[in-house]
Amino acid sequence: MSGIDHKDAEKILTLLDESKSILAKEPPILNLNEDRAIFVGDIHGDLNAWKRIKKIISNRSIITIFLGDYVDRGFYSTEIINDILYLKNENPEQIILLRGNHETEEINRYYGFLSELEMKFRKRAHEIYRKYNDIFAQFPFVALMDDNKVVALHGGIPIEATNIRDFYKLKKGDFNPTDSIALQILWNDPDDNLEYYAPSPRGPGIYLFGRKIFQRFMINSKAEYLIRAHLFLIEGIRKFFDGKLISIFSTINYVGNQVAGKVLEYRHGNFYVIDL
Repeated sequence: MSGIDHKDAEKILTLLDESKSILAKEPPILNLNEDRAIFVGDIHGDLNAWKRIKKIISNRSIITIFLGDYVDRGFYSTEIINDILYLKNENPEQIILLRGNHETEEINRYYGFLSELEMKFRKRAHEIYRKYNDIFAQFPFVALMDDNKVVALHGGIPIEATNIRDFYKLKKGDFNPTDSIALQILWNDPDDNLEYYAPSPRGPGIYLFGRKIFQRFMINSKAEYLIRAHLFLIEGIRKFFDGKLISIFSTINYVGNQVAGKVLEYRHGNFYVIDL
């Protein structure tokens, strides 16, 4: 792909400045007075998946909660994140952008996003890259909706968090991997074969969490469902812990793997799976 010209770079920098001013007003934990929503999992630069997702959300006049991982892996991270930011700027209260583990410089520097920007923007790539990561640092970590019945985040429950109140310790800004609550919200995964915690194959400081940990957190938080993404699922969706935790993956092509990508609609306590 040829480099994008200087004017396009300026347009994107303007978009990012406008987006930052909107996102900076949002707290790390969003409390949404809504009982209907569309949930979107990892997109990872999959343009064909994004086109289908965009059509789905444009036909429904309810909020859309993106669960993170917009960039890396695919070839169209820039086009997708720009399009989503335009939607956010047009309707800030209807488009919710949560942070994923790939919305951190520690990850997107190495998994494709920076390389994509260098190919498309050449000499201005690093300037634009810094701006994108400034934006990602303003994405909230968690969204709560329907009187806290539904908890939405990218990864999972941190070891130190016994209820939702512990999430309010979080602060937005440059990602600090020594912040265990933030790290584990972005990285932890559920495991139906566990009761408590186990080290994760994803790396140090990251954990798999089991049924008793999940139940304790949900009971203490008076929550009913946890909706998350993060896990590559060729089937696009998987339920854990008697269906109280739902993991979704919203690509249709992930690093050469064909995926039965899904998004999820929540309506008044009920879930409806939508195929991409």
